[in-house]
Amino acid sequence: MEAPVGTKDIDEQVRWLVYRHFIETGSPPNTPMLAREAGSDIRTVEESLGRLARDHALVLAPGSHSIWMAHPFSAVPTPYPVQVGETRYWANCAWDALGIPALLGEDSTTVTLCPDCGESLILTVEEGHVSPQDAVVHFLVPARRFWEDIGFT
Repeated sequence: MEAPVGTKDIDEQVRWLVYRHFIETGSPPNTPMLAREAGSDIRTVEESLGRLARDHALVLAPGSHSIWMAHPFSAVPTPYPVQVGETRYWANCAWDALGIPALLGEDSTTVTLCPDCGESLILTVEEGHVSPQDAVVHFLVPARRFWEDIGFT
């Protein structure tokens, strides 16, 4: 489904602003902030966020216009804190914990627990190389079904 005429530009701008804010702060922007930065009104931004969520460009918290996820970033704390320099980001899963440093082109450290055995697990990315090299990311749901329940996946 095509976006109505004139909405593509605002959607691109809102999406860019969302990612820029995550990158700069480690957290999502709120709707008034997006409206101010976009030079728009809150209703227009909310409509844009709705379209972006519908198109799987980001995920809104259920029943709201608050950003929950903009992959690979999570707006809420998760078991996957990604430390990049002085900024802590939250990843939605181990895969996203590797996606954040890839997106930023930076080194990172993620201290988490192995979801299989519960042992401490430290994932590092240094100069584009992941350690430990024998780590495995396991997906409980096939990728084609991720969006059936993206909050669980």
